[in-house]
Amino acid sequence: MEENQSKKSKSTALIVLSIFSLAVFMSVLIYSEVENKMGKETQEIYHSEIKSIEKYLNEGNCTEAASEYNRAKETRNVIVERGLYYSLDAHAKQAHAIEIAECFAKNKEFDSAVTILDSEPSEDPDSLLRASLIYQGAGELEKAQAAKSKAEKF
Repeated sequence: MEENQSKKSKSTALIVLSIFSLAVFMSVLIYSEVENKMGKETQEIYHSEIKSIEKYLNEGNCTEAASEYNRAKETRNVIVERGLYYSLDAHAKQAHAIEIAECFAKNKEFDSAVTILDSEPSEDPDSLLRASLIYQGAGELEKAQAAKSKAEKF
């Protein structure tokens, strides 16, 4: 009788362990699927924000482009927190930081142009040369020379 009871408790424990293991496995699958879906949705939001920046730049609306740029930067940070990688330089290029700065410079709003350039320093030679011209127009001659020198090193 003791032997039967021992076998019963072992098989009950095995069933409970199996059910628990299956529940944990299913939870991990569901969590991973939800995270994947949320990651994709966040990336879609980011790409729509980039499109909005392009639209505002085409319209010459520098202020809205800069606002959307800042929203895109926050979205990029969420993407990075989820484990995907966007370098600041790649973000600045994709989100048109230099174009936004040029838009402000064209309208003689050099403080706003310099703010964009200072918040997203570039390593791209073309962007550095373009930034140098904006800094020069803003009267930031030291920064203009530094950007130009950096570009020439490439």
